[in-house]
Amino acid sequence: MPKIMLLLAVILSPFAVSSQTLSTSPAQTRPAPTWTMSLTGGYTSTFQMILGGIFGKGQDIQDRFSAGINNAFLKGDTVSAIGWSTTDFPSETPNWQAGLIYKAPLLHKKNHTLYLSGSGQRWLLPLVKTGAMDWIVIGNLTYGTSVKRVPVFFSGDSYSTLRSTLPLGSAVYWQIYTQQPLLTHHGLRLSFREGPAYTYAWGLYGANGNRVARYGGTLISTWKGTTVETGYRKQWGLQHGIVNNGYWSVLVTKQFSGTFHPE
Repeated sequence: MPKIMLLLAVILSPFAVSSQTLSTSPAQTRPAPTWTMSLTGGYTSTFQMILGGIFGKGQDIQDRFSAGINNAFLKGDTVSAIGWSTTDFPSETPNWQAGLIYKAPLLHKKNHTLYLSGSGQRWLLPLVKTGAMDWIVIGNLTYGTSVKRVPVFFSGDSYSTLRSTLPLGSAVYWQIYTQQPLLTHHGLRLSFREGPAYTYAWGLYGANGNRVARYGGTLISTWKGTTVETGYRKQWGLQHGIVNNGYWSVLVTKQFSGTFHPE
C-alpha cells in the first residue's frame, strides 16, 4: 500500500501543482531558473539507517554532493542530482547512494507551506546484512508552520524497494521538529533544530512493524555559504534485538548558487 500511494503521489503531483499554477496571477509566474550546488563532508559515530540497525565498527567518514536547478518547471520547484557515501573508518568499507530528486510546492501561504518530493535512487550498501544492492523509490511530504513565532515542521518519508538483493518492502519515517533561531550577528546565523522521529516497516529488508523512536538535536551555524551542523540523537528500539543507542555527527557544508545568464 505505501508503494502504490507513493507512486501515485509522484506521478500526479506535477499535474496538481500545474493546475494551481495556471490559476495564479501573472505576477506569480515562474521566475528565471537558478542553480545551486552543495558539498558536505563530516564525521559520524557510525552508519545507521531508519530501521535502527548499526553497520560496521564505526566511526564513519561521510560525504554528500548535490546539484540542482530551481524553478525548473514551476515556481518554487527543484530538480536535483545527489550522491551520498559513508565509509566505515576501521574497515575502510564505503556504502553509497545516488539518484535524482524532484521537489515541488503544493501550498505556500503566509504561515503554511507544503512540499512534495519524489526520488529514484540506486543504493549499494555492502555492510547491510549480506549486502544491499537496491533500486528504491522515496517520497516525502513536509508541512511547515509556526507556533508563537517558532517554526515547526512535520515530515514524512516513504521508502519502497523496486529491486533488491534483500527482501522487498516499504517503510515510513515520520519526524516533527522545530528550528529556532538563536543568534544573528554580522552575517553569522546560529539556530537549533530538535524533535522526535519514528519508523514503521512493511517487509523492508525483512523488517516489519514498529522499529524505532528517536529524539535528536542539532546546533547549526551558517556564515558566508558555509554551514556547520553538530548533532546528537538518542534511539530507543521498539522490537527485540534493536539496541538503544546514541548517534553523533559533525558535518560541514559549502553551498554555491548562481544564475544561468549572469549580467
